[in-house]
Amino acid sequence: MHEQSPWELSIREFVERAGSAKATPGGGSTSALAAALGSAMTSMAAQLSHRQRTSEQREHIDDAEREMKEIAAECERLMKADIRGFAEYIEVSEQAESEQDESLIHAVKRTIEVPLELMEVGMRGLRSARGIAEATREHVLSDLGIGVVMFEAAVRSAYLTVRINLPACSDKRAREDYGDRADRLMLRAERLKELALNEVMQAMEKEAQQQSES
Repeated sequence: MHEQSPWELSIREFVERAGSAKATPGGGSTSALAAALGSAMTSMAAQLSHRQRTSEQREHIDDAEREMKEIAAECERLMKADIRGFAEYIEVSEQAESEQDESLIHAVKRTIEVPLELMEVGMRGLRSARGIAEATREHVLSDLGIGVVMFEAAVRSAYLTVRINLPACSDKRAREDYGDRADRLMLRAERLKELALNEVMQAMEKEAQQQSES
């Protein structure tokens, strides 16, 4: 019998399953969902911001809409990849005779590489969301800000997954490379989130000031 992917579940079903004793959906799936929600909020803000905008602003908005569709598709793919990767790791770890077993090394690396990909996806979302802060209409600025927060949450959640899985990687060089890459991505995400939220808040304050003066 075909078991539904978490992507196909209702919100209630996803929450109940994630909160159960089952291994999946877990941290990786939650990271993917956070990024998908970030893309949804950013896409909505973009789609409601076309009116009374310059051609350059509309071009940025169109680019953001396309990027959000791609990000949502990537989130679905990576959620499924995370679940498959964890299942493979459990199966292989029960059969492996040592930590140096090639199939085990590969399976462990996949439990790290997938959340690293999710971190990259979250970074794409942060860059794109920040790119339309100036063009976003005032009544959906808060939604854009929520998109930014969700993208950073996705990156941070995936970062924690990388970190918890790193010690199982017996390939020292790969382990160090994965850790360094995750650290760099996390630092960049924190910085991007702050810059993007500052721009959103400045736009909101500017609009509030204009309303008070009118």
